[in-house]
Amino acid sequence: MESLTSIEGQVAVVTGGTAGMGEAACIRFGAAGAKVAVIGRTPEKGNAVVKKIIDAGGEAMFVKAECADEGEVKAATKTILDTWGRADILVNTAGGFFDAPPLEDVTIDGMRENYDWNVIAKFLITRELVPTMKAQNYGRIVNISSVAGRTASAGSIEYSTNEAAIVGMTRRLARELAPFGITVNAIAPGLVLTPRVLRHPPEVLETRAKAIPVGRLGKAEELAHGIWYLCTPGSAFMTGAVMDINGGAWTG
Repeated sequence: MESLTSIEGQVAVVTGGTAGMGEAACIRFGAAGAKVAVIGRTPEKGNAVVKKIIDAGGEAMFVKAECADEGEVKAATKTILDTWGRADILVNTAGGFFDAPPLEDVTIDGMRENYDWNVIAKFLITRELVPTMKAQNYGRIVNISSVAGRTASAGSIEYSTNEAAIVGMTRRLARELAPFGITVNAIAPGLVLTPRVLRHPPEVLETRAKAIPVGRLGKAEELAHGIWYLCTPGSAFMTGAVMDINGGAWTG
C-alpha cells in the first residue's frame, strides 16, 4: 500500500527558504528524505540552510533568485530541473510585510512593490514549474498567505489586499490543476516568531501574544508541520483550501 505520508525521493522547491517558515519547511522536507531546493536572495543564509540539511543526512542545494524577477525565476527553475529532473513540491513562502501607514499615506509605488513581493513572486515560479508537474500528473503547491488576508483587523491595506489575492490565486489554480493530480492550498499564519517579527520590541510582541487565545506567538516549526501535511500524498483530496494556523486569533 502506498504511504500516505512519505515524500522520500521527491523534489521540494521552497522560495524564501533561507529563514523563518521557509527555512523550517526546508529542514522538515530534508528530514523526510526529499531533495530540497532552497531559493533565496542571500547565498550565505541559503548555504547555511543547505548545510543543516546535508549535515543531517539529507540532500539540498541553494539557488539564488529574486522571486519577483521573471528572468531570475526562469534561470532558477532551469537549474533545479536540469539537476534533479522533476519538481514534486512547491512551497511559496517568499514575501513579507511592510509598515502599515494610513490610507492617505499609501503610495502607488508601495502598492506595486507589495504586490510584486507577495503575489507576482508566487505566480512566476508556479507558472514555471506547473508544466513539469502536469507531465508527472502529480504535484503539491502551498502558498503562504496571512491572517491579514482573512480578516481586516491585521496589516496595512497593501499587505492585506495582497494576502487576500494569494488566497484567490490559490483557489483558482486549485480548480485548474486538479485534473492533473496537482493540489494547490494556502496557509494563513498568524504572528510567528521569525527573524522579521523578532525585530519588533519585546513589549510589542508581549502585547500581541496576550491577544492570541493560546497566549503566545507561533513557531516556524509549527507552520512547517502544516506545510508538510499539505505536501504529502495523503492530502490528495484537499485542494483550494486555506489552513489557518494562528493560535485562535481568527476563527472565521
